[in-house]
Amino acid sequence: MSIDNLKESLQKLHATLESGAPVDPEIKALLQTLDADIQKVLANNADATLAPPAEEASSDLVNQAQKISARLAVRHPHLEPVFRDIADMLTKMGI
Repeated sequence: MSIDNLKESLQKLHATLESGAPVDPEIKALLQTLDADIQKVLANNADATLAPPAEEASSDLVNQAQKISARLAVRHPHLEPVFRDIADMLTKMGI
């Protein structure tokens, strides 16, 4: 999995959020927070002078993504497949 694939999946999630059924504010806020956290990690990884993300930070992102995925499966099943792909990519990339 590459960072480009992850960015593409994040863009797909954004497009799905904008074009699909309304998403409750709690889920939307969680997704925005996770997106911001992922963007920070990607920006840090793009800077060769910075170390890779700490294992704890990576684990937090994966746990956060898995919790959101479970909520999406119940409340917004149309978003869950796209988001599951993002969670899987984070795990495979060690982010």
